[in-house]
Amino acid sequence: MSLREVLTIAKKELRVQRRYRLVWLNFALTPFFILAPWVLTAKFLSPSFGESVLVGSIMWYWLNQYFFGLQEAFEDEREEGTLVSVALSPVSLLSFLLGKGLWMVVECSYITVVTMVIFKLAGVSAGFGLLPLYIASGFYMFAFSLLWAGLVLRFRRIGGVNFLTQEALAVASGVTADIRAYPRIVRGVAYLIPLTYTIIVGRKILHGDFSGLSYYLLGLNLVTLVYLIVGIWMIKKGEEFLRISGEWEAW
Repeated sequence: MSLREVLTIAKKELRVQRRYRLVWLNFALTPFFILAPWVLTAKFLSPSFGESVLVGSIMWYWLNQYFFGLQEAFEDEREEGTLVSVALSPVSLLSFLLGKGLWMVVECSYITVVTMVIFKLAGVSAGFGLLPLYIASGFYMFAFSLLWAGLVLRFRRIGGVNFLTQEALAVASGVTADIRAYPRIVRGVAYLIPLTYTIIVGRKILHGDFSGLSYYLLGLNLVTLVYLIVGIWMIKKGEEFLRISGEWEAW
């Protein structure tokens, strides 16, 4: 794996997206219509609650994009019958996913800026100063999503519950709630999800509350590191299985 391989894949994604410019309109508007019911309902109850839900929703949307993006990185190639070509190329599957993920940082940053502008016009602001934090959280969501990519590579049918999995993660991590209100066992599950930590950190920074921030950042890094290691292992094991079984194009 090399930086050159990763950049090559990212540039390829850029060339593809430049040919489908209308999709950028979809990127601009779809997040608002997905997140608006949560955010505007929260704003109706309290302006600060609306801002907190917007922070959680944007961070969840990064997870949403990475879960779908890394899964489709394999599924699209399988549908087109070209995944075996990727396997035969000098680029490893991990470099392939890293290149996809690097491009998605650009894509998700665009989505985030447009979404924040639209919600600002709707009377809900999460502070544009949080943009670097959203981008930083994206790298954690990417590392977490590598585990999902590894599962999809090895167990193809699991992709059918992608969105259900995302919704469960959204509820457990407190996208629209404070996890302190959850039962103890649910809170325990929540602290196993990197999204929980990024949401807590984002909301604390938004409201100027820096108490305990270092502990949450430590937890975020430790939990994400575990998922990253397991995810890379799953991808390598999945690649090894496919090379032995020859099921690259099985759908």
